[in-house]
Amino acid sequence: MLHIQIIQVGKTKDKFFIDAEGEFIKRLSRYAKVQTDTIEADSGEEEKIQKRIWKDSYKVVLEIKGKEFSSEEFAKFLEKSGEKGKVTFIIGGPHGIPKSVIESADLKFSMSRMTFTHQMIRVFLLEQIYRGFTILEGKTYHY
Repeated sequence: MLHIQIIQVGKTKDKFFIDAEGEFIKRLSRYAKVQTDTIEADSGEEEKIQKRIWKDSYKVVLEIKGKEFSSEEFAKFLEKSGEKGKVTFIIGGPHGIPKSVIESADLKFSMSRMTFTHQMIRVFLLEQIYRGFTILEGKTYHY
């Protein structure tokens, strides 16, 4: 079973985003173990992020200039990540991700060239992870 860590800068404040995150984490429990680590947005973000990243984890930063995937391509990425066993997704806060964290990533991943709030992108990422697993299993969630 794939272990997924999501490091996010800044708390999710809006209830509908909290509820959506919880729903997708619940749905994902049959496919992966998902852990979210929230770091306060402040001047020490860089060090806090680096300390939280799981050892031997494939590091993915969400970066607007990163590689884009179709949902099917992302599903294949998740399948390959399962071979490694652990993947860490890093979502920046309102001011993005520190440069050194971006440079140390194994993959720079863009969900869109558009900018979304850090609360929204968390839900989008969880949904795409869920969608990816349903694609791999041939479920009817993805058409």
